[in-house]
Amino acid sequence: MEFNILSHFKGLEEMPTDPLKADEIGTSLFMTGGMGPQISKKMDEKAKAAGMSRRNFIKSSLGFSAAMLAANEVTGMKFFEVGAAEAADFDAKKEAIQLAQGSSDFVVDVHTHVCTRPGHYQLGVNTSERGMWFVELLDNLGKAFGMPNGTRDMNVENYGKMILKESDTTVGVFNPFGFREDYGGQDMIPIEYQVGVRNNWPNNTVMLAGGLTPNQGVGATLDRLRQYVDDYQISGLKLYTFDSTPQKGWWFDDEKRAYPIWEECQKLGLKNIGCHKGIPFGQFYARYAHCEDFDATADDFLDLNFIAFHSAWPYHNELAALKGFKPQRKNLYCEIGSTFAATVTSRPVECAHVIGTLLRDIGPDYVLWGTDSLLWGNPQWQIEAFRNFQIPDELAEGHGYPKITPEMRRKVLGENAARIWNIDKQRAMSAKADLVATAHA
Repeated sequence: MEFNILSHFKGLEEMPTDPLKADEIGTSLFMTGGMGPQISKKMDEKAKAAGMSRRNFIKSSLGFSAAMLAANEVTGMKFFEVGAAEAADFDAKKEAIQLAQGSSDFVVDVHTHVCTRPGHYQLGVNTSERGMWFVELLDNLGKAFGMPNGTRDMNVENYGKMILKESDTTVGVFNPFGFREDYGGQDMIPIEYQVGVRNNWPNNTVMLAGGLTPNQGVGATLDRLRQYVDDYQISGLKLYTFDSTPQKGWWFDDEKRAYPIWEECQKLGLKNIGCHKGIPFGQFYARYAHCEDFDATADDFLDLNFIAFHSAWPYHNELAALKGFKPQRKNLYCEIGSTFAATVTSRPVECAHVIGTLLRDIGPDYVLWGTDSLLWGNPQWQIEAFRNFQIPDELAEGHGYPKITPEMRRKVLGENAARIWNIDKQRAMSAKADLVATAHA
């Protein structure tokens, strides 16, 4: 499955031009995919009811509520807890937003990125053809959501503006990209560059390191790990088990090559170890995107937390089985970045099955919020969609999925991540308030 936003969302008829306008992004995405034409038709009706032109309605906050309401109508199931007034009256919409924020005001986005570096990416200079393919994929994602320069706009400055200041995100956990064989012997996002995020917003960010693969040599990998801790005071790892070495990939449960890394993490006090699982994009082998290697590893390192980024979608049932059949596990987590974003607007039935499976089998204490932004623009549309998302009765009853309660939303959106990273909520919330005040001064 090649994960390309421009082919995944067929029919995106009105590309957003301002990456800060999250409502417009979300509304546009609802008018894609199989339901797109039907939702688009309903948007005309709802714009007329609101007394607005179609163009202005789609760009407004009312349009996003109307799109969620239209998805309910088209499917005949209630995926979104949105009232008709929120799609027709700005005061009603404002009140709904305030209620949602009051119920879940603490948001920790476990999956965020900057996607550029000094000198950027130059084919044949510091980037191979294979590496440039990935850059162009990310460029297309950014341009689809209003960033005209693609990855060049996914920089430290815009991280603060789009994620921390213009969305309800309280704390961003920012993730690295490695694949140094494709980028002139240097990680795609060098740690020297990404540390600028934490330096700018120390109370509202958590820094992970990555780019480690034992295929580059176990000794060298351990040396780099120790350097990350000593020189950059990292708070965990985000790794990839597919890589750009001649071996193509590795496994977390390799006792000779991987276990020394986890043993070193124990010595260094690093508890949270994440890995890209699922979404087997591009030139990488899908076999390494499966999650079976978490099984033995989670059992053998009970004092470490293992986090499956993307929740291993579309292999999420495999991940869920690792906890569903071993309920005693307390160190297996999942994160929903890109998985939620890619399904909630165009395939809500699939989204409900994924989220329902994770909540039912892995458990609401072990599901982490993530958006994979800046790749998806301003993450506020995802936050609002999740605050309104619900498992329809028909699916909950037929599959044993739990209904999403306010308590579950709070856990997923922020409390679970705060627990495992020991985030000071009050300090983060205070710093967030200062950021918002400065942004709108």
